[in-house]
Amino acid sequence: MKRNENLLIFSHEHHHGLIFCSRLLKAHKASDKVLQDFIVDFWDNYLDEHFINEEKLFLPLLDNEELTSQFLQEHKLINELVFKIKNLETGIHAYANELSRLINDHIRFEERVFFPWLENKFSIDELNKIGKELDGIEVSEHQFPIKFWVA
Repeated sequence: MKRNENLLIFSHEHHHGLIFCSRLLKAHKASDKVLQDFIVDFWDNYLDEHFINEEKLFLPLLDNEELTSQFLQEHKLINELVFKIKNLETGIHAYANELSRLINDHIRFEERVFFPWLENKFSIDELNKIGKELDGIEVSEHQFPIKFWVA
């Protein structure tokens, strides 16, 4: 899918989010603690900042109540579930599967519905301003010392 260059960094981060989701689904052999650490590490080092950047750059320009509501509600649900996982001692696997589904569905919404709408709605100047705000952000693969998904 062709993406405006000013939004590409978000699409690259989404790619890594989908990899994260697939790894969550392969976590059946990981202990609860390893899985919890994996999720918290991804949140702390990638996803939280991604959400902050999206909200900071998009919300002031949004005028579609339905899309804005879905965008914010999904961020909130994911954030709440990560917070719940951070504070659990057992049962992480069931919540990890739900987190994978929520993140996957949210990324699909943003890539297929939200971003195309933004590209059509925002002016070139607004998109360029977003791109300038993101300048210098480097997207890298989530590194985690225990490769539980490779078995």
